[in-house]
Amino acid sequence: MTAHSRKLKVITFDLGGTEFQAQCSNWTLNNNTPDGDLFYVFAEGEEFREEADPDWSLTMTFYSDWRSGGISDYLQDNDETQVSFQLDHHPDVSGEHVRWSGEVKIKAPAVGGDVRSTEVTSVTLQCVGKPEYERVA
Repeated sequence: MTAHSRKLKVITFDLGGTEFQAQCSNWTLNNNTPDGDLFYVFAEGEEFREEADPDWSLTMTFYSDWRSGGISDYLQDNDETQVSFQLDHHPDVSGEHVRWSGEVKIKAPAVGGDVRSTEVTSVTLQCVGKPEYERVA
């Protein structure tokens, strides 16, 4: 197979029924699931592994938007609630458009920063279970 690369340029991101990709400057879907624990027994050559539960998170940085319905306002208003998400990666590239969807628990963002700097909102949203992955035709 030959080398292939692509720059991150376009996503669509829906959180609880509202699209927020226009404010997003950085995103990472993290698989934080640890390896399962390995257990040994006294029978020679026998062992078993107890698999860990899925642990995924979605880390995002947005240009802050405190207007009614803006991403910062949305995260603050929905703190501690569970909502659906859908993230479409490379939606503009035929054959490479993929999607992750599922549920996340909203966490209100930290607020503030350096004087005269562009205000940003950074948040890590904990996924409920493992997000579904699909290739979009």
